[in-house]
Amino acid sequence: MALKFRIFTTEDGSPTLIWSRDDGYEEKMHHSGGALSESLFIYQTALREALARGWPGRVLSLGLGLGYNELIAAAEFLKSGVEDWKLWSFEAEDSLRENFSGWLSGDAPELAEIHADILRRIAASSGISPAELFTFAREGFDRGQLELRGRFPEDVAGVEGGTCVFYDAYSKKMDADLWEENSLAGRMAPLLAPGCVLSTYAATGSMNRALKTLGFRLLPRAGFLGKRESTLAIRE
Repeated sequence: MALKFRIFTTEDGSPTLIWSRDDGYEEKMHHSGGALSESLFIYQTALREALARGWPGRVLSLGLGLGYNELIAAAEFLKSGVEDWKLWSFEAEDSLRENFSGWLSGDAPELAEIHADILRRIAASSGISPAELFTFAREGFDRGQLELRGRFPEDVAGVEGGTCVFYDAYSKKMDADLWEENSLAGRMAPLLAPGCVLSTYAATGSMNRALKTLGFRLLPRAGFLGKRESTLAIRE
């Protein structure tokens, strides 16, 4: 089905997207209580867990959206002094990849002001300057360390050794295939290092079973802003 989106300002002031399907179903990319706050709560924590264990900075991000998780990861690598890093970002929507890459390249695509606002917010939360973070992300993109891919799992060629997974995919209502137990385990297995952290905003039985099949240990993890649970899993 065709998709279309519009910008929505969440309660912490940060923007997100609302996607609309032809059948009338709509879904926000983030919790209405705060797009940035949720992203930091769910995904920054996971990357910090991986880096604290001394694992290489190898991140799989599903999906790009407005670039929150990519810029959060760049800020963490910059603050931690990690020079050898790689981030594969998957996004099925061409226009979102084109907007983010165009903005990093110095163009002025449709969402440039949104990306700049998100970058300023993430820089402030990390205690670094927006200019420093933008330069770090842009240079990583130019060097191929920040790599924008198409739809997952169709565009995974060459991806391997992931130590941290940001599983920020659409919900089962929007894309059920990305949450199916057997395909989850089979698709993720060849992409991950022996030591890996995976985090997602959701807590589903199919995800939990797939993670256990892959040898992950599930950690107790509350959801964001009153949601009962989210998922944080570690394989050591």
